[in-house]
Amino acid sequence: MATEIKVWEVINESLQEIESDDLASENLEKDLETWVTNNPSLLGGKLLAIKRQHEVPQVGILDLICIDENGRLAVIEFKRSLTSREAVAQALDYASWLDATSEAEIRSLAQESLGKPIEDAFLDHFGSELQSLAPQNHRILLVAPRLDSSAERIIDYLADRHGVDINAIFFRYAKTSSGQKILVRTVLVQDRPGQPAVRSWADEFTVPKLLAMASDRKVLQLVEVCRTVSPDLEEVPWGTFKGSFRYWMQGRMFFGVNVSGGRDRAPTGELHVWIPPKTIAELSGIPESEIRDCLKNSHGAYEAGATDMIVRLQNVDQAKLLADKLRKWAAVVKAGATKAAAVSAP
Repeated sequence: MATEIKVWEVINESLQEIESDDLASENLEKDLETWVTNNPSLLGGKLLAIKRQHEVPQVGILDLICIDENGRLAVIEFKRSLTSREAVAQALDYASWLDATSEAEIRSLAQESLGKPIEDAFLDHFGSELQSLAPQNHRILLVAPRLDSSAERIIDYLADRHGVDINAIFFRYAKTSSGQKILVRTVLVQDRPGQPAVRSWADEFTVPKLLAMASDRKVLQLVEVCRTVSPDLEEVPWGTFKGSFRYWMQGRMFFGVNVSGGRDRAPTGELHVWIPPKTIAELSGIPESEIRDCLKNSHGAYEAGATDMIVRLQNVDQAKLLADKLRKWAAVVKAGATKAAAVSAP
């Protein structure tokens, strides 16, 4: 049976059903989007809205993207009336876009929407620092007045049998006999006894596990060369593209190593390294065009989305050549930071 919400008002010790609107009014839907955007806790838990009404090519307009206090993103889709299996499919389509996008693109969307870096907005909102940001670490929320039975079955099936972090949250808008307005919320998928908690990627993707994955894919030597780039970069094992190393400098991602090959379906024996030229340019002062030309002409890199470039490594010599270039760029960043510190010293 499809989920249904009913509300009664107690009047003189008797019950009177409150007639509710199913948000079919366009204005009510916009009101709900605004309320949730301004107060995402309506959806449960602590959330920060980072982008509203984002156009996803060949899919549609994604209503809202949020981030929670653990750095996990949320795809939120609003429906004003009965939600069908097609709505669930659309939400999954948006999630598949997010899964394939880059960290740099999410940062850019947040900057445009919030008017400040996402780290600053995160600190202001949650009172703690954003430790990591990975588009692949996300959940899906459908917000609607009700679901049809097929949509409910699909959500239950995905959540229960396949561990997809997907849920439906229902709102009904009503007025009491005295004219007071009420917004009623309920949730489809509640915590189930014995259901395992969501695992932390920090636990799931450790250095030994990633190195074992690299060995299985016959790219261990290539990965080890990339790990030698610079002791000044922070190495972070993470779940991006289902298993990767990311290297940070001054709070920015300098480059990433796609150990699993999951992003571009890299064949066995081939390692993909993704590099954000704009970030390196901003950190080092080297013109972005110069960095892009170097990666393209000397390392055969190709564009991957609006911000990243991908270098395909097939042998150790190629890996050493790229590592040497990344090491030189990192040295420029370090020299600039050292100089800046010396200038500002009393």
